[in-house]
Amino acid sequence: MENPLKKYFPQVEDREDGVYVKVSPETKDSLRIQDIAADLNRSFVTNYDLEKIEAALVNPRGDFEKVGPLFEFYNPQLDQYVDINVTPMNAAVSLSSVAISNDIKVTASALVFCLKRKGIVFGIKADVVRDIVNNALYDREVVVAEGRPPINGENARLIFEVDLEKGTRPKEALGGKVDYRNIRSIVQVGQGQVIARKEPPGKGTPGMDVTGAEILPTPGADITIKPGKNVFLSEDGRYLKASKSGYIFKQGDVVNVGEQLTIKKDVDFSVGNIKYSGDVEVDGNVLPGFTVETDGNIVIKGEAESARIISRNGSITIDRGVIGKSDMFVTAKKEINLVFAQAAVISTESMLNVGKYCLHCDVTCDTAIGSQPHASIIGGTLTAFSKIEIDTVGNDKGVETKLAIVDKEEQAINDKMKELVLLQKKLETEIEPIKKQLKVKAAILKQAGAPPSQRQTEELKKWLDIYNKLAVKLKYVQEKTLTLSTELKKPRIYNGYIKITGDVFPGTEVNLYGMTKVIKAHIINKMFRVKDGTIAVEG
Repeated sequence: MENPLKKYFPQVEDREDGVYVKVSPETKDSLRIQDIAADLNRSFVTNYDLEKIEAALVNPRGDFEKVGPLFEFYNPQLDQYVDINVTPMNAAVSLSSVAISNDIKVTASALVFCLKRKGIVFGIKADVVRDIVNNALYDREVVVAEGRPPINGENARLIFEVDLEKGTRPKEALGGKVDYRNIRSIVQVGQGQVIARKEPPGKGTPGMDVTGAEILPTPGADITIKPGKNVFLSEDGRYLKASKSGYIFKQGDVVNVGEQLTIKKDVDFSVGNIKYSGDVEVDGNVLPGFTVETDGNIVIKGEAESARIISRNGSITIDRGVIGKSDMFVTAKKEINLVFAQAAVISTESMLNVGKYCLHCDVTCDTAIGSQPHASIIGGTLTAFSKIEIDTVGNDKGVETKLAIVDKEEQAINDKMKELVLLQKKLETEIEPIKKQLKVKAAILKQAGAPPSQRQTEELKKWLDIYNKLAVKLKYVQEKTLTLSTELKKPRIYNGYIKITGDVFPGTEVNLYGMTKVIKAHIINKMFRVKDGTIAVEG
């Protein structure tokens, strides 16, 4: 076939080693590379080198230049021997061996040209195409093109402008007043200072499927910044600033600036019990018999022994652990952080972080986490509503250790039903003698056969009023019990689990939503969860 380039270049030669053209400056100004490429495609040239043709056109030397190999021309009959399976992200080719028997020449460039004719224009893997031709990979499906997946946008982030790890020691001013300007282990900020800034979500980078169609990325998710105590959001919604001087603390994702009460010594007879509305920091120990109780967060730098540590709405951190004899109570609405605990009653609606161990404790929490390697639960009971992740459970002495995951709502219903059962028994006990009294008085009036006197009427009315009030209460309790029983029968999804990354010793009892498994042999690195109505042990 005639070389299509002769339409564009007055001097074109097909030599043994390739195609040569001579370009003059006058020719350069009259030609467009796009037109040449389109004509080569229409002429079914499979192996032209557009970059070399363009280079010769852009920088003419006035002499013959090689612009590629001798042209190969596509045989359209090849189309019927090529089967393409296309998905957005890849294209697979199956080349029929019948092409050989029908004298259809298949080259790498011809196969690529066929792919493009069939709409596969992006991500073609030239090495794979050559492999199919050179190694005669007929009658099998081979992936020859792959799309480029989009890169989704990064989610919006909150970047802190202060170092949350740094802090200083608090000092107590003259007269016993708390100096909030110099607080240990917390980060100080001044009024109006920027605490954090929001980095907006990214748009992402589009991808492309094998047909050349753009694949749009998923933009990054935005975040809603919720300022906490003594913190406000700038008008443009990008900056968190302190409305008061103080220290920063986080509750979940909410950033707060707090003002706290600092005790620079032990909580003892010279201090007395502490009952406060804000945050409390104790630099010493909490001695036996004393109470630290507040609405805010509690930080104890020493240890607490046989004491009551209560945070109604905040968190508790005790740096040197707790020791008791079933007379040590640690209760918080938010998380509790302990290095160790011994013979203590611990409860939180949030997370318990255990550094080293809990020994013979009674623990109730939403989530229990071992915050340091080799964190252990030895003896006692640990009950969680969501999950337990700990390194070691029990010990080689076989001490009885119980781990449980319970449905919080189901437990609340059962607890309420227990209360209602007791209340119903109480009401039934109270109403029974009233019924007897009414029967006796009714029998007396009937036996008398005369209309009751005013005194008898008033007395009868009094007993009837008492009976009716008790009957109304009893009916309410019965109806409430029935409603709760119906709630208990509803199907529930049990997603909680217990994950032990280290040793699980014999003597350990695992209870998941009322189903119990007793560990009788030493095991390692196990996950306990509910599957198909039973406890599944994984790992």
